[in-house]
Amino acid sequence: MSTIDPVQARRARATRRVGSPQTLAQLWTVGVMLFLLGALLGFGLIAERNSGRQMALGIRDFDAEPWINDAWYALPAAFVLLLGALPLYFLVYANLIGDPRPLPPVDPFTIALAGTTTGLVAFAGLWTQPQRVGSTLDEHFDTVDAWSSAAWASYWLPVWLPALAAALTVVAFVTCRLLRRRSSRRVDAVRRMLAAGHPTPGTVTEGVDISPGTRTIASWRFTYADARGMQRWVKRTNAFEWQTAPKPGQRVWVLFDPARPGDTSRIFVSRSSPDRAEDYA
Repeated sequence: MSTIDPVQARRARATRRVGSPQTLAQLWTVGVMLFLLGALLGFGLIAERNSGRQMALGIRDFDAEPWINDAWYALPAAFVLLLGALPLYFLVYANLIGDPRPLPPVDPFTIALAGTTTGLVAFAGLWTQPQRVGSTLDEHFDTVDAWSSAAWASYWLPVWLPALAAALTVVAFVTCRLLRRRSSRRVDAVRRMLAAGHPTPGTVTEGVDISPGTRTIASWRFTYADARGMQRWVKRTNAFEWQTAPKPGQRVWVLFDPARPGDTSRIFVSRSSPDRAEDYA
């Protein structure tokens, strides 16, 4: 038995974390960890692909097998660790700003990909280089075989693989910026609609059934009456924790454009507060 309300205690801890130097330090720590894991992923890519590159280029010096070939396990290890670190970054950022929805200015995928690019460039000297460029000498049959297009692709792997990682880093960064801009426009639209009128009450007609302790992405429906009294039903797909999943009969608050009541992109719903723009999705 406890004399402290656990719900209020959790809320107090969450409030103390918002904007605190400790939470900011945690975010930086996770960000650095993501970058280093990305660099480890780059190292693992070299370790895993080097042996295949040797075969494609006809490098058959078995007596001097490079140690990098035995470090292939760095690739799956970095991948598994990144799977845990990526959501941790989002969690810490949500604790820092007190809202789980907005994307961070620099998303964890960009940080990890930047680390991967850095790792591929920093460890480029570990690639095994062929003694002959453009052809393979078969000492047994004393013949010279010209490289195929696949062999040339393997030869230039130390160049195009980090270039590909760098391109993916730019794509991830630009995508994050576009999503942040879209989210900002949505919040601005909700604020304008809140200032222009009052939200309309609605009701959840189709909820989401989730097993305790789990999280899922599912569709749900709610209904409301527009300004003309016409009943409308709207379907949404969101991510839910089992504690916060919508239930049939639950009350919601709906904002819509009276001039275009059928435009679903201009319909926003809140399942908590009717006055906070951040609660509308």
